[in-house]
Amino acid sequence: MTTLPLFTESFLEESHYRGQEVRHAVSKADSIYGVHAYHTKVPAEAIKPFLLEATRPGDLVLDPFCGSGMTGLAASQIGRRAWLGDLSPAAVHIARNYTTPCDPLSYAAAADQLTSESAELQQSLYGITCHGCGGAARVAYVIWSDVRGCPTCGIENRIWDHRDSGLRKLTCLHCKTPFQKSDGPLLREEPVRINLHCPSCGRLERDPQPADLDLADIDPARIDAPYPRIPFDRSREMWRRGHADLGITEVADFYTPRNLWALARLWSQIENLSDERLRDGLRFTFTAIANRASKRYQWNAKRPTNVLGGTLYIGSLRYEFNVFDLWLRKVRAVTKLFEATSKLASAVEAHLASATQLPLPDASIDYCFTDPPFGANIVYSDCSLLWEAWLGRLTDRASEAVVTRQLKSVDGGKDIAAYGDLMAGAFKELRRVLKPGGRATMVFQNTDPKVWTAVQEAIVVSGLVVESADTLHKAQPSFKGVKAQQEGERVAATDVVLHLRSGRRLQTKRVPVWDLVWPAVLRELEVVDAAEVRRRSTGHLYAVAVAAAVGAGLPTSEITFEMLESRLRERFTFAEGWQSPANVNVSG
Repeated sequence: MTTLPLFTESFLEESHYRGQEVRHAVSKADSIYGVHAYHTKVPAEAIKPFLLEATRPGDLVLDPFCGSGMTGLAASQIGRRAWLGDLSPAAVHIARNYTTPCDPLSYAAAADQLTSESAELQQSLYGITCHGCGGAARVAYVIWSDVRGCPTCGIENRIWDHRDSGLRKLTCLHCKTPFQKSDGPLLREEPVRINLHCPSCGRLERDPQPADLDLADIDPARIDAPYPRIPFDRSREMWRRGHADLGITEVADFYTPRNLWALARLWSQIENLSDERLRDGLRFTFTAIANRASKRYQWNAKRPTNVLGGTLYIGSLRYEFNVFDLWLRKVRAVTKLFEATSKLASAVEAHLASATQLPLPDASIDYCFTDPPFGANIVYSDCSLLWEAWLGRLTDRASEAVVTRQLKSVDGGKDIAAYGDLMAGAFKELRRVLKPGGRATMVFQNTDPKVWTAVQEAIVVSGLVVESADTLHKAQPSFKGVKAQQEGERVAATDVVLHLRSGRRLQTKRVPVWDLVWPAVLRELEVVDAAEVRRRSTGHLYAVAVAAAVGAGLPTSEITFEMLESRLRERFTFAEGWQSPANVNVSG
């Protein structure tokens, strides 16, 4: 193992964070955080207070489930060293680029060179004629639609033509018979709108013309650069029948032939670079657009560029973005990232490693901050499949700490018991590498009491103990978090933060769980302003309840959304969050 250099000074005034509460909203809207997506990310700004509270300059911080590397980024910004590990090659790739300095000028020059070398291909794939002035223009994006047959009359129905009346339950435009979209056979997919950029007219939109259809109709056999041929089938937890209907049998099928050609050419050019750091930085830029360049970005009238996180879902209406436009925008963002991190000392290492077998000496870690897999919420190996296919290395799924709902154990899936065993192995390793007196902080969330029970049992078996627990919520919720607060959907909207140490919990008088949990929920509603909708959602209050129980060493098996909602309804009304009757505008 490489010896990490010691820091001699802190990059931030520690007194700025000392003594402050960490249970606050943390925004994800900063230029560094958003450079590269990841399935779950705790912002570096949310991690810094924990590091400053538990460590000193030069201390070594561990994150064995490092994901995008935000723990390492936070550590490097305040003068701590960090050792990051993850089972996912994509995670290590992203974390390494977030935390390893790269000369921004050299990077920008290399990116510009790649763009220039692709000019001819850009024109052939995305060059069109403006219908406004007749001059040269380029495709900005194309909206594609499924075309399904009516189960009654067999006539074609473009999903695009139903966009104003709902996309799941359709009424045939010809025979007027209602039918479920899934009951209509998928006949094909076709472009329905072209958005273009003209140097003279600006951004314009039009229905497809014959030339547009010809441009989109590319034979994959013409692609002159290698691309991933990784299979995608029933052996994947996130495989669905809809993928088969669309003819998706391998990773390459997640892209239109046009975008696949553009991506393949860019990737080939990147791989030909001799400078290893620049090559890795440009790979990072590439993977940052790999999902948006795919068919996964669905059209939506309210949120027109959203992707359904935690799945490999492909909507019936979707975007085909110009790959080179995506590339140029991301190059600018990555350049800013490298400018911001170029002054950081190289005090972070990112390694491909299992949390159950860390290549670290005993008692070598001062503190651990980690955000482990949330049970069945996300299957990371599938979510990272597009990235890892291009990188040429896949996650070892046999060692992945997840719970699968579709795949059974005989097919390579995992149940809660298997998940609990892997988490126990990770916690045992954590205890081994922590220095005497060392502490750990774990961010976690799940709405299944069985998963929480597995985590609690894994902590006990490993010889660790929960000292306390509180909550951490992000100022900008996920798509599911928005639904949770607006519609009362049973989705966890807030993370629980567990503070761990080695040892045994002192025996305390056991009390009924709800005798402890319910007062904690009431206190939260008392201190939260009526306008703070998210902190009045069931998802946030559920996290408050779980944190209260886990922090007191009580079982969480009785804490369910159903029980919590039942108690809330007895005293509160749900109107933009749970409100006491006095706070509800009954006239509205």
